[in-house]
Amino acid sequence: MAEAPDDLDKLLTDVRKTISENKQFLEKLVDETIEDDPAPEDEAGGITVKEDFEEL
Repeated sequence: MAEAPDDLDKLLTDVRKTISENKQFLEKLVDETIEDDPAPEDEAGGITVKEDFEEL
């Protein structure tokens, strides 16, 4: 039964690592998308404001 806390700690560490890697990947993807595609202009000729992503 002593293995359970160790297994849970390892699982939690792996999940945090995966979340961190996914966050970095998404930030890089967003940065590349912004570089490739400039902000669209609205009908009045102004640049639209980029919406913030909700952090989970």
